[in-house]
Amino acid sequence: MNPNKPSKYLTLVTEESRVEGKKNTERNPKNLRKHLSSIRLSRKLQSGIDTDFYEKITKKFLDDFYPKKCNNPSCEERILDKEISTRPDIIRCSKCHRQQSRLSYTPLMGLKLPLYMFGVVFHESFLQFPKVITATEISKRLGIEYKSALKLKRRFQLFCSDHLPKYKVLTYRALEEEYKGFKLNPDTETDVAPKMGLKPYVSADACVLYSASQRANKGRSRYRYGGLTSSIFLSPKLGGKQVGTLVHGICIQNGPAFFESVSDTKANTIGPLLVEQIPYSVPLFTDSGYPWLYNIYKNHRSVNHSAKSSEARYKLARNRFCKLSVHNQVIEGSFRLLKSSFSSYCYIKPEYSKLYLDEFSFIKTSKFFGLDCITERCFGSQFSWEGRSTGAREATVVRIGQEK
Repeated sequence: MNPNKPSKYLTLVTEESRVEGKKNTERNPKNLRKHLSSIRLSRKLQSGIDTDFYEKITKKFLDDFYPKKCNNPSCEERILDKEISTRPDIIRCSKCHRQQSRLSYTPLMGLKLPLYMFGVVFHESFLQFPKVITATEISKRLGIEYKSALKLKRRFQLFCSDHLPKYKVLTYRALEEEYKGFKLNPDTETDVAPKMGLKPYVSADACVLYSASQRANKGRSRYRYGGLTSSIFLSPKLGGKQVGTLVHGICIQNGPAFFESVSDTKANTIGPLLVEQIPYSVPLFTDSGYPWLYNIYKNHRSVNHSAKSSEARYKLARNRFCKLSVHNQVIEGSFRLLKSSFSSYCYIKPEYSKLYLDEFSFIKTSKFFGLDCITERCFGSQFSWEGRSTGAREATVVRIGQEK
């Protein structure tokens, strides 16, 4: 085959054809538009997104979580359910026909982008979990600017932060019902497996995301703090700025998980989080970093990860991770999932960590409870742990530690 000879199926564009095409478009500009429309794919097919489907998801989201009621006294707070075909962001009353914005006083308030774009973010976030969807991925998927994609991400995170307390209430009720009158043997040297049976383990622990290593500190050691706190601050010679995020997690086996951004691991910081989310009768399993919990939770058990071996040939004990069926592997596994998922973000500033952790906690917990139970219509019903643990899948202020 001669490479210099054009193929038969390729159109040879000559200077004469260019001049002729230019004359045709100058005479009638509609010819150019007709030509372009014939070869250009529609926007729906070009992006590969079913805009009608995702727009319905957004409308369903607004109707379930942020229903609008008629302000007319004669309608007696009737829920607005009539749509306007040419204005998807407006909804009206079926009785008095009074119109109202769907987006007012919701996370989508002031949204200038089409409604289907938020539906894509909402749907993909749940579909891809535990993989997170980043702003860069949103911008490439929807063909919009990075700043617009980041604002869409923020709106979804605000929704998660707004409704996450509902899941905490449901979890508290479920644990309170499951462990009502439950007591472990006061002797800490007895096996807890016969007493626990098939009940879910509740674990708590802390970890660090995006820690400040010596390489990030230009080779300087971090001697100002001890423990996990030393990993989130730069060296005092570099300003002592917080660059890492200290995360405290509470996880139920095969169930919900809640992660909070904290400034330290002191009792005054972590204690209120535990009391708010875990009833006093629940057996709480941690490592040896919570010695003060025995005065609050009588069923608290801990395992020493630094236990020394009784044999001289070994340094650490074999049962330093699980002793007498006491372990915190539930929260350790959740932290492994959290760290692998957050690696897609590369880095998160500490002041925004609360939003990202709330989003992750909300989606993970929704895999257990579902979304229907926190809507305006269904929230408030009682939930029990029975039948839910089997087969279950797994504008914010952050307390940032300051150097004094």
